[in-house]
Amino acid sequence: MINSYVLVKNLRSKSEELHFADFKFVRIGSNSDYDLKQAQKLFSRAMPLHKDWFYERNYLGDDELQENIPFDVEDTLFFLRLFKTGDIVFQNLAVETNNSELLNQLPYRIMAYIHTTQMYQFESEECTAFDAFAKEMRSQRNLTASWFRTARRFFLYGGGKEFNPFHDEVDRVVDYMTALEALLVPERDFVGRRLRERAASLLINNNTDLEDVKYVLKGFYDVRSALVHGSNISDFKDGILKRIDDFESVVRAIFVQALKTLPENDKDRKAYLKNLFDVSDRDRSEQAFKDFCSVRDRSEQNRLFDRISNYQSEAEKKKKES
Repeated sequence: MINSYVLVKNLRSKSEELHFADFKFVRIGSNSDYDLKQAQKLFSRAMPLHKDWFYERNYLGDDELQENIPFDVEDTLFFLRLFKTGDIVFQNLAVETNNSELLNQLPYRIMAYIHTTQMYQFESEECTAFDAFAKEMRSQRNLTASWFRTARRFFLYGGGKEFNPFHDEVDRVVDYMTALEALLVPERDFVGRRLRERAASLLINNNTDLEDVKYVLKGFYDVRSALVHGSNISDFKDGILKRIDDFESVVRAIFVQALKTLPENDKDRKAYLKNLFDVSDRDRSEQAFKDFCSVRDRSEQNRLFDRISNYQSEAEKKKKES
């Protein structure tokens, strides 16, 4: 039998053990088999504490199963984070082989540890609901689509970053927005508007205040833009950043609905997204006029005006000829 173990941090529960269909969580120090010395032996690349947990999953079969273990662990972390909010983290995967050899995975971006006050609260009565949720998510064909794998990766990156606006630690917002763009916005213009309008359309049957969803997404997209363009985020600290819990919930709801409803094929997905919301010609003309007005050189304005006029004339000519 092959056993896989992971150090789990930021998990809180009234129970000493949580049993799921494929794995279990056991609190460090709950019994002699899961004491701190055992944790220190298994998780030599981390710092286990009494408040932390063991993840354990057993595999019956040959050593070839070892290749699947890191993917199973990452899937479990993804589904746990998707199931509910809270900063649960997995750290230091250890595999005990059939020959009792202990193998440790090197650290990587998804298996990260962060300090947080947003603990992942989970009780034993939720285990069955999580198993059903994970089974449903695994059955979705989109799970292996390239666009979804990109979104999933950045969602996991974001969940492994500390969120502390007081110290300007808000990079999680950039990763989450990148994930949402990968899901909802294959285009490169009007990105913020497309994102929030399509998100609202996806969540129309979720018993959600759609105007508030758009307000939250716009606010956090503004934070994202400020960050990536090197602007000061002080003005956001007493405003939208205080709604991080709402943003976290909205991100998860969008992920679940996208996984369930968007077509797997990229061409079909783009058509579906356009049907949810597309930018109107009026919006484009308004933006074009603003861009025209922003050209300061009068000769360049005149040249652009002539180009547009000539284009219209040529278009009318071709229309008549056809």
